[in-house]
Amino acid sequence: MRSCCSEQSIGIIRRTSKCSTSNFVSRSNIRPFTHAAISHPRLSKLFLPSGSVASAAGERESTTDLLIRAGFIRKSSAGIYSLLPLGIFVQRKLAAIIHRHMYMAGASEVSLPSLLSPAAWKTTGRWENAELYKLKDSSDSEFCLAPTYEEEITSLVSREITSFRQLPLRLYQIGRKYRDEMRPRGGMLRGREFLMMDLYSFDTTTEAALSTYEEIRAAYRSIFDTIGIKYAVSEADSGYIGGDLSHEFHFITPVGEDTLIACDSCDYTANVEVAVSYPSGKHVYEPDNVAVKYGLTTDSALLVIYYPPDRVVNENLIKKEVLTYDPSVRNPISEFTRNGDPMLQRIIRIFDERVSEKSSLPDLPVSVNIGNITTIRFPCVEVAPQSHPRELCPRCEDGALLASRSVEVGHTFFLSTKYSAALKAHFTAEDGTKKPIEMGCYGIGVSRIISAVAEVTRDQYGLSWPVAICPFEVVIVTKPKYDKIDDLAIKLYQDLRKAGCEAVIDDRGDKSFGWKLSDSKFLGFPVSVVVGNNYLKDGRVDVECRRTGQSTICSPEQVADTVASILQIEKSTERSWGS
Repeated sequence: MRSCCSEQSIGIIRRTSKCSTSNFVSRSNIRPFTHAAISHPRLSKLFLPSGSVASAAGERESTTDLLIRAGFIRKSSAGIYSLLPLGIFVQRKLAAIIHRHMYMAGASEVSLPSLLSPAAWKTTGRWENAELYKLKDSSDSEFCLAPTYEEEITSLVSREITSFRQLPLRLYQIGRKYRDEMRPRGGMLRGREFLMMDLYSFDTTTEAALSTYEEIRAAYRSIFDTIGIKYAVSEADSGYIGGDLSHEFHFITPVGEDTLIACDSCDYTANVEVAVSYPSGKHVYEPDNVAVKYGLTTDSALLVIYYPPDRVVNENLIKKEVLTYDPSVRNPISEFTRNGDPMLQRIIRIFDERVSEKSSLPDLPVSVNIGNITTIRFPCVEVAPQSHPRELCPRCEDGALLASRSVEVGHTFFLSTKYSAALKAHFTAEDGTKKPIEMGCYGIGVSRIISAVAEVTRDQYGLSWPVAICPFEVVIVTKPKYDKIDDLAIKLYQDLRKAGCEAVIDDRGDKSFGWKLSDSKFLGFPVSVVVGNNYLKDGRVDVECRRTGQSTICSPEQVADTVASILQIEKSTERSWGS
């Protein structure tokens, strides 16, 4: 006998019978709540202020303008956007994927404030960052709008964690960030307000922290595999976040602002900021063809860098090999001579791999004791495959290095004790000693991914969402003013729902049938079920796959199975730019 307290599942919301006193969220179904959880969701009931389905003639329309015209977003001001219902549905599905994988990685969700006090930021030396939005309250107390959360999360953990028994710990949130971008561009790709997932890991030892780092990188791969867009993982510069090890996750697209260098023979991939190449064969530049650049370290050693004159020194590579290098010094030679007797000071000569030590080198700018001169050799110029092809991969030496434009959508950092030492986030180890916690931080640009996915998958007809994050999996397009078509649309919706498909009915009566057909492609729903002239003529409907454009004509009874089959194929198809 069925209990009077049986439950009926609707999306992730379960609707209880009249005997139940409350509703609750199912933990077994990860789908976020959308209008698809409501009986017979209809586009006519949504706030969907879409524009013309035809783009203006002339230059290629930006993806931001495309999203605006499709009714997913609206621009509030430079670098700041509002999400409309369809955009919210995409964001919620993306967040649901992240939540699931964070839970599987053993992370606990928190919610950190957007308004941060300056104390921790001043301790870490980042309060003067030019991208901070700073403000004062009525009591003249200073605050900033959170651009990132290393200081806040470390301060929180420092007050709660005291023993090795409380570690490891992984905390994450999906929240808003604010950065005073001088030139916001690319719509939501680089804005002043944006949504990000931030995960922070806390471990007792470097070995444990590095193991966590690799585990989270694997979780990131699972997240991006689920989204279904082809991605690249690259070695990266840690930037102002800091740390000794970092990787970026990128979507490849010609409109990206990053450049990746990848080998076509092995898995070497690096952001051009940290990419390395070696000269082919035994090639070096002519003896008199040498340029020189000077630098200074924090302990007042003068760097003398020899490199080819038609190349650019990569300061990130210098910093990687000479940890004390200070690129902010504008006049290294003057600072070097001002800091003491040059005869007692050190010079470090750096030879790029393309320069021979037998070359005719310019004289040193100062006189020093020859015993205080150190010489090292490593690749220290920017990789440039277009202007300098056929250089060797640093990993395999067999493949060609190729450059491609991309959009960064995720980043992982191994921080070590950079923040825990400064903010006194210590724990008592098994031997009774106090030690700083080993940390890592990991970010995914949620709002950026929405725009990046739209950019990668768009085509001449408009948007084309992957199944994992589409607003609705299926749109049922109806010919207006026919009652029997409306009745069939409801029946098809019910059949699709029973088959596990998320559908919406396009019943907008103020639009023509032809306009709605074009709009179904323009909005990018993966599958369209068209109930129109064919149904009125012989009782059949059209089922069309958005990505391939292939159409199947079938009976209404076959629709659910046909759609489910198409969606299964689409879920397993990795999308990339131009495909």
